[in-house]
Amino acid sequence: MRAFLTFLGLSALFAALACIALPGQAANPDALWQIASQQCVPNSINTGDPKPCAMVDRERGFVILKDIVGAAQYLLIPTARLAGIESRDLLQADAPNYWRYAWEQRHRVGEMLGRPLEPSQLGLEVNSAAARSQLQLHIHIDCVRADMPGVLRAHRNDPFGQWMPLALDGHTYSVMRLPGEALQTQDPFKLAAARSAYAAGAMAAQSLLLTGARFDDGGEGFYLVNMPVNFDKGEPGSAEVLLDHDCAIAR
Repeated sequence: MRAFLTFLGLSALFAALACIALPGQAANPDALWQIASQQCVPNSINTGDPKPCAMVDRERGFVILKDIVGAAQYLLIPTARLAGIESRDLLQADAPNYWRYAWEQRHRVGEMLGRPLEPSQLGLEVNSAAARSQLQLHIHIDCVRADMPGVLRAHRNDPFGQWMPLALDGHTYSVMRLPGEALQTQDPFKLAAARSAYAAGAMAAQSLLLTGARFDDGGEGFYLVNMPVNFDKGEPGSAEVLLDHDCAIAR
């Protein structure tokens, strides 16, 4: 009976996660929130076991969940109810820096693949409201597309902290080069909002990718890519297209 109940629990989890695969078509847009708030957090409190999550950090307010999509993709999900990138709470002065927390968890991707990965092979990503299926903020943690380190290397001498044009896949987006200590004091959500008053008021249309980098002087840092919605140009605001859930870059 115990094995049967365990099977039922896992079946329910996979059914909930299966709803997440196609943006705008989730049968249950609260699946991630329900998994985090009704399973992972209570289990960590009651039994010390965060399953089905890989970990629960109640002090800093997030869980880490292995996504069923992809070879090694994980999700960081806040334990506070936050709809997505457009949540005004993310721009408050005392808002947690979920990007820093997610970057600290990047090792899980390499561990799942059985090999360490360079920072430039890894990416964190958040989709726009138009390109997501879930109504709870989540940050994707996964491999970047194999061509991305080379594409972004062309910006290795950009001024730190300035948005610059990024030509990619026939579109023009924006990229910002950041120093290695940037996540200690800067939050990508706030960097995107600080671009202009219009950007701050249209966060739902933003999509962000953060990936590691090594510069010519040997120093490490980041590239932050902004891919906003532009339906006229076929740009749905999904920086997730810059990730590779099959992790070809690791092979």
